[in-house]
Amino acid sequence: MVAEWIKEIPTWESEYMEMRQDPNVMATLGALTSREIEILQGDNLKSNEGMIFGRMYAHWKKQKGYD
Repeated sequence: MVAEWIKEIPTWESEYMEMRQDPNVMATLGALTSREIEILQGDNLKSNEGMIFGRMYAHWKKQKGYD
């Protein structure tokens, strides 16, 4: 399971954007903000945005069952 998780890490951002378009996920979390999309597309993080990135990564891991 860990090996599979490690293989998926490089593409987690794009997968997370697709995952958040699911109506079931959007019903509970809402749509991604424009800044969240920019961050997931590789924009530089401001010093106060690390928590946003971490929250999205943690949610992706939980949705994938890696938590």
